Amino acid sequence: MTFNLDAENAAGYLRSQGLLEPDAPASAEVLGWGISNVLVKVTTPGDCLVVKQSLPKLRVDEDWFADRERIFREWECIDTLSRILPAGTLPEVRHRDRENFLFVMSCAPAEGVNWKELLLNEETDPVVAEKVGAALGTVHSTTANAAAVRSVFLDDRAFVQLRIDPYHRAAARANSDVAAAIHREAERMLAVKIGLVHGDYSPKNVIVTGQEIFLVDFEVVHYGNPVFDLAFMFNHLLLKAMHNRHIKARYLELAEEFWRGYRAKAVESGWARSTAPQVGCLMLARIDGKSPAEYIVDPAAKDLARRVAKKLLTGGVATLDGMLQLVDAEITRDTRLFGRRRA
Repeated sequence: MTFNLDAENAAGYLRSQGLLEPDAPASAEVLGWGISNVLVKVTTPGDCLVVKQSLPKLRVDEDWFADRERIFREWECIDTLSRILPAGTLPEVRHRDRENFLFVMSCAPAEGVNWKELLLNEETDPVVAEKVGAALGTVHSTTANAAAVRSVFLDDRAFVQLRIDPYHRAAARANSDVAAAIHREAERMLAVKIGLVHGDYSPKNVIVTGQEIFLVDFEVVHYGNPVFDLAFMFNHLLLKAMHNRHIKARYLELAEEFWRGYRAKAVESGWARSTAPQVGCLMLARIDGKSPAEYIVDPAAKDLARRVAKKLLTGGVATLDGMLQLVDAEITRDTRLFGRRRA
């Protein structure tokens, strides 16, 4: 029988598994980011561990369920990526527990700061964006058409449960005028199986120490369409340009640097052309899906995001430059928002 992880029982669990000495002092705190797992950080005088347990029902207003076995794929992903990415880029898996749908890993660097927090606080470092792109390009290029990786990660149930259903299909229900286009994009994401896809490659899953990056949260990993990861990151950067629109140019520069880093490591095959409509889907999803962006609260800002999203989805934008120019122009000409710092 599984137990429900919390700050009160995490240290006891680690002791029961031989990961902490019986009399070792330890402090535990629940880490607040994320809606689909419980994460507890346990600190001792000589070590720091994170215990992560998947939830069957996500912490959102609407009903949103997912297979708890996705946690197994996450630790398999960390094992796989540890052979691909530089040392120090990933946590180390210390313990695996299938019965309780959890695993134990090393902590992120103590001095690290969540990249999402930095971006929302207007701290924009192009070097960090370039490194985030290069890491993703390395993953995509190294796993492209790799039969062994494909065999492990081909099951995309978690991707459907955590992305296609709550993002694409929910956004389609709320936007009937572009529903057919959204459904086409969703099917394209499911039909292509050519590389390892993180599935949640966003600023909240990047820890920054100085200009070094540390990647976390791999529960949506699957073997699929690399365009999804590109669009996912672009969407987050563009939404922050809409939020902090007085410095929008700095976020658009980050998008360019992310793309530059990516292309230095991966040879994309027409992916730029197919990325913009996927960004449109994801942008609508963060306004009208089951997991809306919590910082886009002003109705006018939501309308701006919807307008940009629908143009990206249906406007035939074929290049990264075209996508960024469209976003720049739409933010600038929206007289309801221009000149206001934020909602």
